Amino acid sequence: MLSQSRLDKISEMENLLNEAESFLAEAEQFLEKWQAFLPKMETLERYYFDGDWREDYAAYEQGEIPSDLPCGVLGEDPVFNTSVMQRELAVQWLKLISRILDNNK
Repeated sequence: MLSQSRLDKISEMENLLNEAESFLAEAEQFLEKWQAFLPKMETLERYYFDGDWREDYAAYEQGEIPSDLPCGVLGEDPVFNTSVMQRELAVQWLKLISRILDNNK
């Protein structure tokens, strides 16, 4: 029979496998959510960088938008900061992916 330390190691690895399976299922769900959300993010970025945002911002500054209309999107920073955050997250994911692929040589 294997030593107790080897049996303990097998139990530890079994627990890690179970944790990994659960974690990876969650990661897969998040990836699917991000992929599904990406077109919306692209629409928001197009509006801000290439679309009507500047005109809408000017209209807001001139008081042409009702004061009771929520329009945080017309702030100078929120969309830009959100876009930067997504890009930073993507870079972190790429670094993680590189680490994972490098370890699987």
